[in-house]
Formats: sequence, structure tokens, C-alpha cells
Amino acid sequence: MKKRSIILVLFISYFSFAQDAPDFPEYNAKNAANIFYYNFSEVPEEIKVKDAVTKSKTLKSLRLYNDKIKKISFLNSVKLQELELTINSLGKKLYSDRDLGLKVKQRLEKIILPIRDSIGLHEKTLNDNLKSFLSKRQFRKWLKYQKSEKRKLIPEAPKRQNNPPSNMNRRNRGNQQGMGGRRY
Repeated sequence: MKKRSIILVLFISYFSFAQDAPDFPEYNAKNAANIFYYNFSEVPEEIKVKDAVTKSKTLKSLRLYNDKIKKISFLNSVKLQELELTINSLGKKLYSDRDLGLKVKQRLEKIILPIRDSIGLHEKTLNDNLKSFLSKRQFRKWLKYQKSEKRKLIPEAPKRQNNPPSNMNRRNRGNQQGMGGRRY
């Protein structure tokens, strides 16, 4: 009787720790298309612009860029909202149904990639414009700031609750030399 109960408990615990599909993070189409706006008050402080003329040129360039991005966002807002609604409503079905996932992927590429490309062109124009009057150090700080703002758009991967940390299961094999790690 005890053996049966132990086997039953082990059997139940084995299947209770089976891997489930990860939680589907909420999809944001604007973030996927790289649609974001630069904060005027934050940028000159981040890139350490002290000269008033350079600061006004920087703000003018950023305003022009933000206006172009707002136009792109406005013109594509209906498409992006439909795409966002579709993906968020399907959720975990995209993991299980391969055909549905491929259709959604094709739709994503059809809508998001042209928007991302046009934003990339405006971004390149902005960077060329800023490079013309910023110092090398300020321009490097600008590029660093720009990368950090883009990283904020990437969603974090969902964390699994019932899996142990991955580093506990691995052995450190890089430090072993030959016979059980002993040196001779």
C-alpha cells in the first residue's frame, strides 16, 4: 500500500511540473514598428549640450523628427490597432496552430516592416543632421541614448514560475582539466 501511494505521489508530481506554454505577453504594435518620440527636455541633458545655439538646433531636429513620426503613426494607426487586437485575442493559439501563426507572421511583415523601414530612414536623416553640428563626444552619447530608448521598446520575456533556475542544473565544465579537475 505504501509503495502504491509513493508511486502515485511521484506520478502526480512528475506531471504537475510538466512544461506549459509560456504566458503570451501583451503585444504592442507601435513598439514593434519602432514608433516612439524623443523627450525634448531630456535629450540635451543626456548628451551634455551646453551651447545655446547647439541646443536650439538639437531641439529643432528632434521636433522635426517627432512630427514625421506622428504623421506615420497617425496614417497607420488603424492597421496597427487591428494587428494588435488580432494578436492579443489569439494569444496562446499562435503557439499551437502553426498555420495560423504563419498567417499572422505574414500579416505582421506586410504591415510592420514598411513602417519600420520608413522610420529608419527618418532616423538616419536625424542622425546625419545631428552629426553635422554635435561634437564627436556628444554624438556618441546621442547614439548611446538612442540605443537605450530602442531597448525600452523590446518586451521582457515572461518568466516561468515552476522551473528551477537554469544555472543550478548545469555543471561548470570550463575549469576542469583532465582527471576530475585535478592538476598534475
